[in-house]
Amino acid sequence: MQLYGVVLRNSRVEDFIAAAKAAGGRVVEPGPDGSTALDVRAAGVPALQRLVVRAEGPTLVSAQFVVKSYGEDNEALRRALVEKYGLPSAADGSRRPFPTFASRFAPRGSFDWDFAGGMKLVYRQPALGDTTLSYIDVERARRLDSNKGTSPERGTTVAPSANDNRF
Repeated sequence: MQLYGVVLRNSRVEDFIAAAKAAGGRVVEPGPDGSTALDVRAAGVPALQRLVVRAEGPTLVSAQFVVKSYGEDNEALRRALVEKYGLPSAADGSRRPFPTFASRFAPRGSFDWDFAGGMKLVYRQPALGDTTLSYIDVERARRLDSNKGTSPERGTTVAPSANDNRF
């Protein structure tokens, strides 16, 4: 799985951030947990607004985007995800294809794609809070969260507003 031309699994976080910046991202602030945030509205992907990058040492753990949760940009993003990765394989714990994911109005919930090598993509549109799109190295996220006392079943703490992506 690649993002900004960088293979995500085992990638160096500084290489990923450099690629995100080259694509139009602009570093806005470091997070209190050591994460890096970028404004990615100029990176050319519809609906993506902010990117929070989380690392374990020098290695990328997750890249989470805050997504515009409505309108044509959001629909275009969901259609692009389906074109690139197919229909999500799970939603809120249920395993089956979800053909309505790319429809005009996004259904609420958490939609997952599982990839070889332990990577996961999660699109989450809760009733309240930010809509997010997260690329996650599942093993590293579990290890990082267990070291910080966070339950991996509750999710990865990537950004304060999006702390319950499930995997």
